[in-house]
Amino acid sequence: MPVTESGLPDWNAVWKRLYSDNIQSRGYEECTNLWESREKASGFLAQSRENPQRIDHILKALPLTPLSRVLDIGAGPGTLALPIARKVTHVTAVEPAAGMVEVMTEQAAREKIANLTILQKRWEDIDPTRDLPHRYDIVIASYSLGMPDIKASIKSMCRASSKWVYLFWFAGMTSWEKTMIDLWPQLHRREFKCGPKVDVLYNVLYDMGIYPNVETVPMEHKRIFPDFESAINEYVNQYRVSTESQEKIVRDYFSRVLTEENGSYTYTGTTIRVKLWWEVNGR
Repeated sequence: MPVTESGLPDWNAVWKRLYSDNIQSRGYEECTNLWESREKASGFLAQSRENPQRIDHILKALPLTPLSRVLDIGAGPGTLALPIARKVTHVTAVEPAAGMVEVMTEQAAREKIANLTILQKRWEDIDPTRDLPHRYDIVIASYSLGMPDIKASIKSMCRASSKWVYLFWFAGMTSWEKTMIDLWPQLHRREFKCGPKVDVLYNVLYDMGIYPNVETVPMEHKRIFPDFESAINEYVNQYRVSTESQEKIVRDYFSRVLTEENGSYTYTGTTIRVKLWWEVNGR
């Protein structure tokens, strides 16, 4: 384990290593590359709507008021930013991926939401004092912590907040990581490596003098496909399949994993989700 000059564990260095190993095993340069296309962003929005309990859980957890100003970091296609905007004074959504921004902009226009500002940038590239108009009552990063230097990113979140920071992340192996661990050696002849989880995140916060509240909730993750071919097309694209032999591996695997339900096909798994939150001026 990496250590600091004082000989203590360097948890931020651990996060960086696990993050880098995960991205390299996926074959991408960084997390943003996963969501550049409009098609993938639309698919992510549809997937979020298939699992409304995740969004409902987060909305109920936040101390939103009609006067709140909220910063949503890694807002994706607006799965949180749009419903939050209906409850508060203003939302600023930070999202680097072009496809996500396009879909979020279209959804906001369709729903006639005018109190939403979108910044198409990586959070790591934002200077809160220069790029944000003010500090926010609530700063959220909901399952969007694909950031190589998590310590620097959290420092910026604290600078952007006038009261609360809420982080949502994972404990243990996620259901989709289990699938990738099973398939990656067969598809790409290399091990799939999971990214950093909440144990590392908590220790980074602790070393920063932040002692967050913690709540852990097991939550079902479900993907519903209208037919088997739709499922295969989704996973062939997601797993970067390019040959017939790779496609056969995916077909064989999901013929065993998917369950048929009223003519559609469903993938179900349970993932442990964790909420960490603290009051910036009260830590």
